[in-house]
Amino acid sequence: MNDKVPENVKAKTKPKKPDQPRYDLFSFTNDGNTVAVTQHGKDALERIYGSKSPAVNDGLFNQGYMTLNPKEVEPGANDVRGFFPAIVRDIEPRDGIERMLAVQMAATHVALIRQGGRMANAEQLPQFEAHERAFNKLARTYTAQMEALRKHRSGGKQTVTVQHVNVSDGGQAIVGNVDTGGRGGNER
Repeated sequence: MNDKVPENVKAKTKPKKPDQPRYDLFSFTNDGNTVAVTQHGKDALERIYGSKSPAVNDGLFNQGYMTLNPKEVEPGANDVRGFFPAIVRDIEPRDGIERMLAVQMAATHVALIRQGGRMANAEQLPQFEAHERAFNKLARTYTAQMEALRKHRSGGKQTVTVQHVNVSDGGQAIVGNVDTGGRGGNER
C-alpha cells in the first residue's frame, strides 16, 4: 500500500483556516511616543461602524479612544484599545443614531468599570461615597442608553395591556389567556 499522497490531492484536502476573531480588525503598536493603529482590510471601520462615510467611521473610532486614559492604551494587561471597536461591532449599529449611541455606551461602560475599581479601592468613606455616586449615575446612564437603543430599534412602539378583574371573597381567578375550546364556547 502506498502511503504517499499526490501533491494535487493534498492541496484539495488541506484544512481550512479558522475565521479570524471578529475583534481582530486592528493591530496596535507603541513606540513610546505614539500609538499606531493598523486596519486589517480597507473596509474594517466600515464593517464595524456601518457607515459608508470614512469621515463618520474615523470620527467615531477616534472619539472612543479620546475617553481612554493613557494607561489603557499601552500594550499589556490594561490595554483596552480593542474594546471600543469590538463592542460597537457586537452592538451592530444600523444607522447613524445607533452608531453614536454604541460609542457612547462603550465609553459609559469603561467609565462605569473604572468607577467600580475606584470604589473598591477607596480607603476613606468620603472617597468611597464620591465613587459610589459616580458609579450609580453611570449605571443609570448606561441603562438609559440601552433603553434608548431598544426604543429606537422598535420604532418607539410599546405595547402595554392592562386588565382589571374583580374577584369576590371565596372566588377564583385565572391569570393568562384562556381558550374554552368546547362546543358553544363562542356563544353568549
